[in-house]
Amino acid sequence: MKITNLFIYNLLSLILLVSCSKDLGNYDYHEVNKINIGGVLEGDHNAERIYDLPFTDTLKITPTITGSLSGTDLSNLSFRWRVDGEEISNTNKFEYIANKDYGKLNADLTVTDNKTGIETSYSFFVNVINPYKLGYYVLSKKPNGESILYCKSTIREKYQFEEVLIPNISLGSNPISIGGNRQYGNSSRDYYNRLALGMKNAPYPVIMVDSREFLPSLLYNKDSYVGEKENFVFEPTDVVLDPYNPIIYLVNQGKLHVLQKGGISLPALNTDKLDYSISKGGMAGASFYTPYFFSFYDSKNKMIRVLDNGISSGVSYTYINVFDEITNTSIYKDQEFVISQLTYFNDDPKYVYLMKKDSRLFAYWVSYNGDLKPISFQKIAEGNIPGEGTLRFASYDFDANYWYLATDKTIHRASYLGLEFQPFVTLPANAPGYITKYKMAEGKLMITTFDPTYAGDKKSSVYIYDINKMILEIAMPHSVAEAVDLHIGI
Repeated sequence: MKITNLFIYNLLSLILLVSCSKDLGNYDYHEVNKINIGGVLEGDHNAERIYDLPFTDTLKITPTITGSLSGTDLSNLSFRWRVDGEEISNTNKFEYIANKDYGKLNADLTVTDNKTGIETSYSFFVNVINPYKLGYYVLSKKPNGESILYCKSTIREKYQFEEVLIPNISLGSNPISIGGNRQYGNSSRDYYNRLALGMKNAPYPVIMVDSREFLPSLLYNKDSYVGEKENFVFEPTDVVLDPYNPIIYLVNQGKLHVLQKGGISLPALNTDKLDYSISKGGMAGASFYTPYFFSFYDSKNKMIRVLDNGISSGVSYTYINVFDEITNTSIYKDQEFVISQLTYFNDDPKYVYLMKKDSRLFAYWVSYNGDLKPISFQKIAEGNIPGEGTLRFASYDFDANYWYLATDKTIHRASYLGLEFQPFVTLPANAPGYITKYKMAEGKLMITTFDPTYAGDKKSSVYIYDINKMILEIAMPHSVAEAVDLHIGI
């Protein structure tokens, strides 16, 4: 019995000794060939890896593929590119033609190491878009008065301005204006333009357009009027898009109307004893406070009108109160209206007005109290029209509070506190014609000129400056028909 127990004890000790013996490291380790995919859009999520592709154009991607062991040798690698589940390519190069639908398509690249079978993936979006989703827009008038819309796309790599057509929609004749504001999708990189087009004579004189597919989002014609339609004549002379909302301020037959949600409102101050009339450019620009109060120059009675909606108890965009006692007409008697704009000083709203008499300029403002009621009207500066003395176009920058004036070839700038204009930008000496319009946005300055002596149909030229560096980036002489208005939507 003792011998048997001893035998069992020795056997267990031997097993324990073997199991606890030193690991001699006799394993066959192999370093993995780690694949890196470079030369593509970076980001932690597909939403940051979006390739915008204009419809009918081709997207080409040639990534830089390297392996931790194989380096740039691709002989033992295989590739698979897919878009919307469809296999597109089996090489390290990707080419995809956008000839189907608009919108974001899921896409991916899979690189397989054929020796180990290990796969490395890169996912992204192919965002098929209208080529005119982003760009520089010019609304022009042909010699016969017909409206034509151009765009120099910042998505499509083409130098020239191209005509933009809206399917099944005629832009009619006698174009008035184009305006727009930026709209965002799911990320800061996913944005497009909401545009508003105005024409005096057209099946739809006012059109709001979504630039993603360049289709109308709202169409306004005579039937959009909320009042009695039978005798309503819809021939607008001024169209201004709110910079923040899908609201349009419009002058029709001299009266102010507000357009929203497909409807045209009754005229503001419909019972005005003076029977006001607003001429082209007479509306002060829209801003944050515009739903509550408004101002315009009454060309019939030659006076500045200031009105509101009753503020706290009022309905937005419905102006019922007028404050003619504030804007004393004797202060600017015999002066001609130039421009006006709603702006801010130390967070307080003010309307600024620029008037002129002969070659002399005069600046005024309307001040508001804490209850947003107009309380005073005063002159703040005066000076002379700069340069050659011929005023071609004027504007007011309500972000920086500068006046801008264009003479034949030069845009001049002055502080709101004075009208001592200094040259800001001068076109090249060989630029044909004279300045007719300019706009500044997104660090760019876009200028159009008109050359009445040019024999062809494209009598307007376009110049685009980088205003941060103050350099001319694009010069396109005689590139569009007579420019009426323009918009930067890049």
